[in-house]
Amino acid sequence: MCSRILIQIKQNNNLVIIEDDTYYLGIASLTLTSCPQAFGVEGIFEITVPDLDPFPVLCDAQIAGAGYTVIASRSNVELNFFRNWTEYKRGFGDFSGDFFIGLDKLHAITKSQNYELYVHLEDFEGNTRFARYDEFYIENENESYKMSKLGTYTGDAGDSLSYHKDNKFSTYDNDNDTWKDDNCALKRIGAWWYEDCTDSNLFGSYYFKESASLASGIVWYGWRGSRYSYKTMKMMMRPKCLCS
Repeated sequence: MCSRILIQIKQNNNLVIIEDDTYYLGIASLTLTSCPQAFGVEGIFEITVPDLDPFPVLCDAQIAGAGYTVIASRSNVELNFFRNWTEYKRGFGDFSGDFFIGLDKLHAITKSQNYELYVHLEDFEGNTRFARYDEFYIENENESYKMSKLGTYTGDAGDSLSYHKDNKFSTYDNDNDTWKDDNCALKRIGAWWYEDCTDSNLFGSYYFKESASLASGIVWYGWRGSRYSYKTMKMMMRPKCLCS
């Protein structure tokens, strides 16, 4: 059951106290283990989860409500997502633009408490759709960051992620998909929890509407099919127990 508490957070080197849906500058009592649950509070905050030193995360409170940690953002062609295993393990990019939080952090965060996942898509005509999953968990590197938990889908973008449940993460230099004859990461010019190969490919190449080859763009099959590559994409997650 959820309870209201005072939490200490660090934002831009200031101490901030959040209680309910307001926040105040001041002295604090607890550390932040996920993004603030307060309405309208967003930006870069430092969180602490087991097994890792404190690290910054980007919090969003506008797209789908308060408390969401942005784990990946795509909005232009400038940042290449066709990267190796080590880069995906550590994360890359910048909160001021496109980025991926990193698989080690993704595992640590989803291990710390129960999380839900939210995928936000925008096409080149300005239309937006979403997919929400009420459970989300990523295993550690020994399990190749397998997506071992993915809950029930709701939304209007179509379910293009359940196909990838129970699959390990693959990059061009670490092939863990189920396609015996080839490497999905190479064929789809990206990295993902590929099976044989994909219903979604959100870490694929950035194109303008149409991908250069089948399913190699920022693909979410359930909305615009396998050849359409979206203008913007955000993957976000928040704890399942969230105070309203």
